Amino acid sequence: MKKRKPNYLLEAIVNIFANLPKGKVLDLGCGNGDYAKRLKDLGFEVIASDMDLERFKYHNLIKFEASNLDKPLPFPDNSFDYVLFLEVIEHLYNPDFVIEQVSRIIKPKGSLFLSTPNILNLGSRIRFLFEGGFDFFREPILDYSKAFPSGLQNMHIIVWRYHELEYLLFKNGLCAENVYTDLMKPALKFWGGALLPLLKFQSWQKERRSGKKGGVDYRRINKIILSKELLFGRHLIIRANKFKLY
Repeated sequence: MKKRKPNYLLEAIVNIFANLPKGKVLDLGCGNGDYAKRLKDLGFEVIASDMDLERFKYHNLIKFEASNLDKPLPFPDNSFDYVLFLEVIEHLYNPDFVIEQVSRIIKPKGSLFLSTPNILNLGSRIRFLFEGGFDFFREPILDYSKAFPSGLQNMHIIVWRYHELEYLLFKNGLCAENVYTDLMKPALKFWGGALLPLLKFQSWQKERRSGKKGGVDYRRINKIILSKELLFGRHLIIRANKFKLY
């Protein structure tokens, strides 16, 4: 019998929620429902939502609400303490509309947990140097769509850096507060030992040049980009808290 691969992202989310106050959770883009089931087991009130009714495995345990991300979400304003939005943003053609809808249904001071492949880890950066494509974004979309037209819905369409994600969240009333990852790759830590001094020097030089010209202060973003989560992690997980837009 073939051994099942560990779901490191699932375990990372469970570990994060194990330390959070109990509340109402929406698992948006829930897939088969494994994440919703684990959070329910932790004592959270969970609603699962997706387009695919048949794929969801836990109809007898968890409330399921069908949703289409091309349309307004079928939930009232300020409905949830937490929203899970895992491995979905890279598939969307309309991310700004969707994140605006997600922000709308989160309670004041509630949180969104969003994940996407981490293209900024050292391995992905090296792959881009040689292939011109990041980890999880290697296939040419046009050729893939012609070869596998029925599988296009599972194709990664948009590459997201942390930089663009935090802006997308902020403009929709969500402030990125914490960064996590699911799996620290040992091989990347090895390369990090050799490359980190160079990366830190380059970042310092960039901060210095920009400061002399009166430009952007790069110290905040460089601290995030040089974190172990982004340098060595397989997936990027962001917790963004809702704030009041004026």
